[in-house]
Amino acid sequence: MNTFFKSFFASLLAILVFCILLFLIVGGIVASVSKSLEKEAVKTEPNSVLVLDLNYDIPEQSYRNITFPNPLSRELMPSTGLNDILRAIKAAETDKNIKGIAIQMGVNTNGYATLQEVRDALFQFRKNSDKFIVSYGEMVNQSSYYLGSVADEVYVHPSGYFEFKGLAAQLSFIKGTLDKLGIRTQVFWAGEFKSATEPLRLDQMSEQNREQLRSYVGGLYQLVLEDISQSRKLSTDSLGNIAANLRAWSLKDAVAVGMLDGLLYEDEWQEVLDKKTGADETPTIGLADYTRGLAKETGNWDSQVAVIYAEGNIVDGSGEFGSIGSTSFRKLLKEVREDDEIKAVVIRINSGGGSALASDVIWREIGLLKAEKPVVVSMGDYAASGGYMMACNATKVLARPTTLTGSIGVFFILPEISGFMEDKLGITSDTVLTETHADFPSLVRATTEAETVQLQRMVDDTYMAFKQQVADGRSMDMEQVEALAKGRIWLGTTALDLGLVDALGGLQDAIEAAAELAGLESYRTTDLPK
Repeated sequence: MNTFFKSFFASLLAILVFCILLFLIVGGIVASVSKSLEKEAVKTEPNSVLVLDLNYDIPEQSYRNITFPNPLSRELMPSTGLNDILRAIKAAETDKNIKGIAIQMGVNTNGYATLQEVRDALFQFRKNSDKFIVSYGEMVNQSSYYLGSVADEVYVHPSGYFEFKGLAAQLSFIKGTLDKLGIRTQVFWAGEFKSATEPLRLDQMSEQNREQLRSYVGGLYQLVLEDISQSRKLSTDSLGNIAANLRAWSLKDAVAVGMLDGLLYEDEWQEVLDKKTGADETPTIGLADYTRGLAKETGNWDSQVAVIYAEGNIVDGSGEFGSIGSTSFRKLLKEVREDDEIKAVVIRINSGGGSALASDVIWREIGLLKAEKPVVVSMGDYAASGGYMMACNATKVLARPTTLTGSIGVFFILPEISGFMEDKLGITSDTVLTETHADFPSLVRATTEAETVQLQRMVDDTYMAFKQQVADGRSMDMEQVEALAKGRIWLGTTALDLGLVDALGGLQDAIEAAAELAGLESYRTTDLPK
């Protein structure tokens, strides 16, 4: 027996030592990889051109040593966030080594509010400096052209692709597929325009959804045309005609109608840059390298404006990267509330919603924060449903003209998969109950009439509470809220008219508004979470 214990503890000790060594080795590898990823700041050479390649999913906030996959290739794309993109463009205005900006057009899948925010910053760059902006691309989709059209000159490769055709909202419906699989979705919703569940219960759009999408897409398209019109000196009617009749589908036609300034090969494009900078070979610097070289913000540490980024689905608990967890976000807001050096707060929201419970937890914490210091919400591409619930309790709310917001409504989905389990997989179930509804809610049986009533009541109660939160946060009466709720989505410009937001503007506008509300003349910003 003693021999056994000696052998056992010796083996245990060996395993423990091995685990410690493995931990140290892996830790060393991770540390060395992280260190290698932390590149030194790149010095900007004289007569340089800042290259903006934004053909990746732009996060709201930059994350060190994190990259995001490009869905169109196997490459990992840089994770420079919108915050640093705007900062870089602003810094380039007065950087004597930067002669201009080159926009690398491509296949851009970012939302129009994000692109509009960058576009407005580039417009200000042109306005505030005597520097140039030029755009070039090979495969150029409509979103990328929207951004690139802000340039003085726009070029595409002679054998490239260019599209300008208008906007569309196309939905896929899977009810037929679910029926074939034997899966029945029991859907409960409040708000006649709350359309998130339609693909599960219909085979085409409801008239309400068609109406709201037509209004949203039509309004968004008009804003896109107005921005392009301003830059390309073409009327919105002319642009609409070009799109409707595919008059820019051919690259030569796109040049002829004034959408493009020419067709150039890569070396000819380089000659354009050389001519503008006066250099024999123009040095370029990428966005990631340029932001690393920017000086840290100066200002009063005792008077800070915290910029808190809330991006992704709203979930219960801590959440994961790319989501807004109620527990972790509430903790962050509480820490900001108790930090005496933080005098005002901006919450940048880019979320289509999520858990009603999590949204309510955050709504409450924003209210507690607002009671002690100004809170300004800056809306990104989306601030809808739970995202709007968060926003409505702020001191002031700003949206981009192209933001999708509203969607004040509630839904609950309970799938019933007994048909799929039995017919497709051969799995059956049986149950013993102490009470009639002990197995409620269940995935393997349909709800009873009494259970259906309770689920719809739960949804209706949540909807009523949501409307009350909007009424309280926006100082409206319930009749006003009911008229603009019903689960309907709104464009940022319409949301302003309805009183859902206070002003139109971007992230920098929100920061300035927060500082003004706090009476700050000298301050610095701090991005959170760090």
